Amino acid sequence: MGAILEGFYLTILGVAIVFLVLSILAVVMYGIGEFERRSKREVETKEVKEEREEEEKVETLEKEEDERVAVITAAILAYLSQRVPKEVPIKVKPSQNWWLSSLTREIDEIENFNYRW
Repeated sequence: MGAILEGFYLTILGVAIVFLVLSILAVVMYGIGEFERRSKREVETKEVKEEREEEEKVETLEKEEDERVAVITAAILAYLSQRVPKEVPIKVKPSQNWWLSSLTREIDEIENFNYRW
């Protein structure tokens, strides 16, 4: 009977130690997570300010770039409006090579038919 009680005592002690270690580990992980969240918020606020400044710079650069593109496009259109392309008539003439292509394809099919199983 004493062996059973000793085994029961060791089992309870082992389970208690495992849960104690797991709870300590959970508290430590929660603390690390909280620390990371706080440091991330501080970094994000700095990054948000920097991003806003960069976006403002990009917007002004894009406006200037759009103006340049508009001026270049207007210049090209003004130049092209003076030059009118000449119309070239396209005459479609059937080629004599089509019947040869069809003939060789039919011959290949006949030759390949003999070697099929």
